[in-house]
Amino acid sequence: MARAVGFIEAEGFVPVFDAVDAMVKATEVEVQGAVRLGGGLVAVAVTGDLATVEEAVEVGEEVARAVSGRAVKSIVFASPCVPVQALAGDMAMVGS
Repeated sequence: MARAVGFIEAEGFVPVFDAVDAMVKATEVEVQGAVRLGGGLVAVAVTGDLATVEEAVEVGEEVARAVSGRAVKSIVFASPCVPVQALAGDMAMVGS
């Protein structure tokens, strides 16, 4: 069975690092990595069972938004296709 994958995108490393800290303290997700996307954007990928990933992404998005005061984007894939699983497993393929 495929594990769920969640991504959070925010401006700057500090909001993303705070989001990661909150997500792993609140849930049992596995952080797959973070990557600089360009234009100041940073993304992080997490994996786990669907309910856990949904909760973690919600928590992380709230924390990142509170820290940055800017828009934060996220997406959760309940049953990710192989390419999305690959991106989550190797975030270097996504950004610089």
